[in-house]
Amino acid sequence: MTRRIAHVGVVFLVLYGLLFFRLEIIQVFNADTLRNHPQNTREITLVFDEPRGFIRTADGEVIAHTVAVSGRQGRLRQYPYGPLYSHVSGFISAENGGSGLERTQNDFLGGKDLGVRLQDNRDLFIDRSRTGQLELSIRHDIQLIARAAMAGQVGAAVVLDPATGSVLGLWSAPQFDPNHLSSHDLGAVTSDYEALSSDPNQPLLNRAEFQSYEIGSLFTIVTAATAIEEGLRDFAVPPVRSVAPREGSQAIVHDAGACGGDLRSLLLTDCSPGWATIGTTIGREKLSDISQRLGITAKSPIRLDGSPKGALEAGSLNSSASYAAVGEGLKVTPLQIAHLFATIANGGTRMQPHAVSRVLAYDGKVLKEFAPDPLRQALSKETAAELRQLLADNVTDGTARSLSIDGISVGGMVATQFPDKHSWAVAMTPVTLPGLVVAVLLEDDNFSDQQISEANVAAVTRRITEAILRLPSFKVGGS
Repeated sequence: MTRRIAHVGVVFLVLYGLLFFRLEIIQVFNADTLRNHPQNTREITLVFDEPRGFIRTADGEVIAHTVAVSGRQGRLRQYPYGPLYSHVSGFISAENGGSGLERTQNDFLGGKDLGVRLQDNRDLFIDRSRTGQLELSIRHDIQLIARAAMAGQVGAAVVLDPATGSVLGLWSAPQFDPNHLSSHDLGAVTSDYEALSSDPNQPLLNRAEFQSYEIGSLFTIVTAATAIEEGLRDFAVPPVRSVAPREGSQAIVHDAGACGGDLRSLLLTDCSPGWATIGTTIGREKLSDISQRLGITAKSPIRLDGSPKGALEAGSLNSSASYAAVGEGLKVTPLQIAHLFATIANGGTRMQPHAVSRVLAYDGKVLKEFAPDPLRQALSKETAAELRQLLADNVTDGTARSLSIDGISVGGMVATQFPDKHSWAVAMTPVTLPGLVVAVLLEDDNFSDQQISEANVAAVTRRITEAILRLPSFKVGGS
């Protein structure tokens, strides 16, 4: 009997040890992962009523601040521009946690970061609230331009400075008013949040950063980059109208008839069968290598510096080299597309996209500056230069003529995906040393005609690009 009790005791000790070990793993080793998990709202909910720093744009507009109010809470978070920055600032809520910069930069805004808490020697001895103020790379004038150009559209627009990775504008539609979610009227907050969450148009979703779409023929610029780096720049595809990658598989067809030629001809005519042929010649392995170097199929999809990880799945190339070469099945975000073309614009150097430029103290002192962060040299400068010329030719003589702007050298691409019914357009300018990249994605449920869809997305992209270039304060190559 005593031996049985001893055995039971040993079993319980082992189980207790395993339970203790498991709790240590969760609480210690996985602490950061749990704290930053997208579904964990507890940490930001706890600081809802605490002092909190403001968020302002690069040109000085305050887009989020905390004001004193009467009542038990004493403070209220407000967003002066409402929906204009809803997917940038996000919101902070006593009921629903937070999103956007309010969530990802909570340590700075709420004063939890050590550098923010200890702003001078007196802070070592005096317990007082300190908060950090965020200064963004996003410009108010460019954000207004993006909103105006995207009026009535569902989709996203991203404006990048390719040399620094600075996000100058980020628009996702539809939007929501974060003031409704930061209210002290918890009943109204719950009702509004439930309505937004159940809306089929998903206004809470930041489409620019966290919604993936089929890349379609935009991927052919990656195929062109691979061909150039493999020494196939002069490779000529015989005229072909359709290619069937495998017996019994769906053919890749060019609706306008037989097409072929060198890389320039393939791009200017959007010759999908020709690109499929190039893909077979290159092979999937080399296409995959360039795609990973450019951040298109990396393990962790490119997103803004500091954004929560695990909120987006990485895309992958089709197993068939022919399908892979035309982007069949590959999904990316508008931010990834802007990043891809910004890398080409920046001489092949990938820069980490970021929306926060600096963290400031209460007195305006700079506590932290987010310097441009080069990720890698993804392409040679020579390859990038050839790709920019191809994109420029595509605007002057190819399928992206609708992106042209009088007196301005523009390079770019336009693409439509059916039956998914979404369309892409990307513009970079000036071609020789681009200082501006604009990427636009439209969900074109109202269009069943490819030409109408592409004309629409190109018009939006052109309006954004042209309006930015006309800003008196905008200088190409820096903001």
